[in-house]
Amino acid sequence: MDIRSVDLNLLPVLDALLRHRSATLAARELDLSQSALSSALARLRGLLGDELFVRTGRGLRPTPRASELAEPVAEILIQVRDRILQGEPFDPTTSSRVFSLAHTDVGAYVLWPRIVRAVRQAAPGVQLRLQVLDKSLLAAALAEGLVDLALGSFPDLPQSLFQKRLFDRRYVALVDRHHRLAAGTLTPPQFAQTPQIVVRGGSGIQDLIVQFLQQHQLKRQDVIELPSYLMIPPMLAGSEFLAVMPGQLADVFMAQDAFAKLELPMATPVSTIRMYWHRRLQLDAGSQWLRAKVVELLAQDRSD
Repeated sequence: MDIRSVDLNLLPVLDALLRHRSATLAARELDLSQSALSSALARLRGLLGDELFVRTGRGLRPTPRASELAEPVAEILIQVRDRILQGEPFDPTTSSRVFSLAHTDVGAYVLWPRIVRAVRQAAPGVQLRLQVLDKSLLAAALAEGLVDLALGSFPDLPQSLFQKRLFDRRYVALVDRHHRLAAGTLTPPQFAQTPQIVVRGGSGIQDLIVQFLQQHQLKRQDVIELPSYLMIPPMLAGSEFLAVMPGQLADVFMAQDAFAKLELPMATPVSTIRMYWHRRLQLDAGSQWLRAKVVELLAQDRSD
C-alpha cells in the first residue's frame, strides 16, 4: 500500500474509537457528526481489511486487529503532536480534554473526590472519568489508551510502565468513638478479644494478623467478614466491633466524627501508592499537567 494514498486524518478517528469504545463519545471528542464518524469508520475498515469494531450491549468491542493497532496509533499521534508540531501547549483553563483514571474501590473513595475538586478548580472544562477495573485488566487498559492514569498499589503491573510514588499506606484499627478501647493503647490480648469486622483482599493483611496472634497463642473468636471496606461504617457505629483498614480510608471515615483510630499492636507492611502511565503519554503535555496536579495534591499524604 502506498502511504501517499492513505488519509492520515483517519488515525485520530481510530484512536478515539479505541479509547472510548463508543461512537457517540468519539464523535463528540473529534467534533464530528455521527454520519461523518460512520463514514470514517467505513473507510478505515476498507483500508485495513478488517471489521475493527463489533457492536455489543456494552459498546464497541475492538477486534484483535484493532487492539493490536491501539498502541502504535496512539504513539504516532503523540509523536506528531509533541515533536513534529513542537509540543502543542496544554492550557488547563481552556482545555476540554477527557482523562480516564483507574482506581481501586478504596482508592476511588479516598482520592477521587479530592482529585475531581482540584482539577475542576484549575481546569473547569476538563472532564474526568473514573474506572474501577480488575487488576488483571489494568495493564491492557493502559496500553490501549482506555486509561490515562492508574492510581493505587499495583506491584504486578509491567515494569515498562512509567510510575511515580505518591505516598505510603499503613494499616490501623478503627472503632466507634465511644468504644471502651477508644482512648487507650491496643494490646495483643485486647485486639484478639475484641469482636472484629474483617475484609480479605489482595494485601494479605489478615493473614499476617493471624500469624501474629498464633505467635502469641491468641485467636480471634468473634469475626464478621465483609466483601468491601466501604460497608464497614454502618456496622462499626455504636458497636463493640473493631476493623483493620488502610489509614487514609480510616481518616475519611473519621470525618463523620463517629469513630476513633488506634495503632495496631503488631507490625504491618507498608504498601506504596503510586501512579502509573504508559510510555506513549510520557511527553504528552496534558498528561504531564495532570500528573503534576496529582503529585501536588497528594504531597501531604507522603510519609517519611
